[in-house]
Amino acid sequence: MKESTFMPVIDQDFELYYWSKKYQSHKWGRKPGEPSENYYEVESLFRLHSHDATEILVFLGGACEFFCEGKTYSLTKGDVVIIPPYAVHKAFVKDFNNYERIISTISKPLMAEFLSISPFMKESIIYHKTQGSYVIHLHTNKLKEVISIFQKISDRTKAGDETHSFALHYLLFQALQIILNPASSKPTNALRNAQDQRLKSIIEYIESHLTDPDLNLERISKQFHLNKYYFSHYFKNNMNVPFYRYVLLKRLANAVTMIKQNQISIEEIVTKCGFHDYSSFYRLFKKEYNLSPKNLQKEYKK
Repeated sequence: MKESTFMPVIDQDFELYYWSKKYQSHKWGRKPGEPSENYYEVESLFRLHSHDATEILVFLGGACEFFCEGKTYSLTKGDVVIIPPYAVHKAFVKDFNNYERIISTISKPLMAEFLSISPFMKESIIYHKTQGSYVIHLHTNKLKEVISIFQKISDRTKAGDETHSFALHYLLFQALQIILNPASSKPTNALRNAQDQRLKSIIEYIESHLTDPDLNLERISKQFHLNKYYFSHYFKNNMNVPFYRYVLLKRLANAVTMIKQNQISIEEIVTKCGFHDYSSFYRLFKKEYNLSPKNLQKEYKK
């Protein structure tokens, strides 16, 4: 079983998924009669993964621990997880029979459009990113408003409305305005383990040197004055993924975005994303996504 996966949003401006006792809007990977306790074996959403989109998770019930970029949260009803593009994350669900949540993934262009309209939403996103804070807790009345709006979106989608329609965009914008308004939420006690300053500095260093082909275990361990074997263990223990795969996922995620934009050649993308050569990039890309870079480009063009 793969340790992680990248799940690009291909065709739509946004996607909305319900999971509750009464209604499940999707059957990702689930085989007929598959018992819920085996769900981790078939469902990539419950392994480490990332998206080229903003993800909003509204938690409605059950027992769930949520891991995101070195922090683990014990979620309670009313918690909303705001996951930026490319963040490596995973949900640890203890009991699928009582697990309830709504997820919306929003493409980068649509999110950029929303943020250009609403300055306070943009400030809120920047705040959460700079603080490394991924979870807020909505007031009860605001949670009800958000659930109501998402239900309208789901009903309209099932009735045949396309996810790029103005009406659905406006409803989604309303929901995000509530979620990202500081007055709608209160401080959360969801954080189970505080991210230490050293790990935060390491993640920031990786982000700023991601396109450097020489970013490797030996270099970064020297940068932080650590034995490379200790660093390797420390990173995996805190991030739930080995250092080399974390860097690989980030680079491949950037490559996916550039391929979808179709503005430069794939050969140029290889260099810009920090890979040494096309052959190794092709092999890693194909192994991770089970399709070639050019086939992804063709699929997105469709």
